[in-house]
Amino acid sequence: MGVDAEDVRYFHVLAQAGTLVRAGEELGVDHTTVSRRVQRLEHALDQRLFTRTRSGWAINSNGERLLPAARMVALGSDAFSTGDPTRLGPEEWTILSPDGFAASVLTPASAQLLATEAVALHILSAPSLASREGNAFDVAIVRSQPSSSTVRARRLADYEIGVFAHRDYLHRHRPITEPADLDGHVLAWYADDPIAGVPEFEALRPQLPTEIRLQSNNLNVHEQAALSGVGLAIMPTYTAARHESLVRVLPEAIGFRGHYWAVVPTTQLRERTTQRVLDFLTAAVAAAGLERTEL
Repeated sequence: MGVDAEDVRYFHVLAQAGTLVRAGEELGVDHTTVSRRVQRLEHALDQRLFTRTRSGWAINSNGERLLPAARMVALGSDAFSTGDPTRLGPEEWTILSPDGFAASVLTPASAQLLATEAVALHILSAPSLASREGNAFDVAIVRSQPSSSTVRARRLADYEIGVFAHRDYLHRHRPITEPADLDGHVLAWYADDPIAGVPEFEALRPQLPTEIRLQSNNLNVHEQAALSGVGLAIMPTYTAARHESLVRVLPEAIGFRGHYWAVVPTTQLRERTTQRVLDFLTAAVAAAGLERTEL
């Protein structure tokens, strides 16, 4: 059985929408039509593309491998149906990234890239690949080298973690000269979350007070806690360096050096696009002043 390009377009929309109802609304059809068209595509390919759940249809590994090609088919279908080649629109890049890296490294470096109108940049917050399982991507930035055979990884840059506080906060409190002096202070950092995949948590946690009183999986919360004088924050040095008011505490006693890895699916069907994304990442880490490895 041949593959119908319109079925591929339905697959692409459902992959983005996540539910039959939302996909149907976007396509202007009943949700049963979406289900029928996608199931017909699965039958033609002789493989499931989604995992059916109570909350929706989650794209599986088969679907992930085909999604980049489906995106191009969907865009091409729009161009042919309207007779307007500009409907192809900008090339879409999807990068999974920890929120701190996304805010401090990727976003500042994107101005020139986005000024050309040739690229639409999608940055999805993802502390680990496990936290975004089921999402298609061009490149993922992670802090632990993955062992899966479905991806290949290269070291992108090094980073350092330290403890920081606002200068005024330190003036209002007794000097902190050793780790034991942290007791009684509000610390802002991650919660103990096994799915987050934050290597510095495991390394530094034994050196810190038993109670982390402000816990969040969002690095911006940690940063704002330090800037507003709520307490001390554990954060990347390259993020803290943006603020002259932040002072590093116990730099010799408490610190962690880690690596950012650029991860690409081995089934990537957009090799030229992938290389352009990797070139962008290399330039971004250089502009941010991170120690880097050429990709």
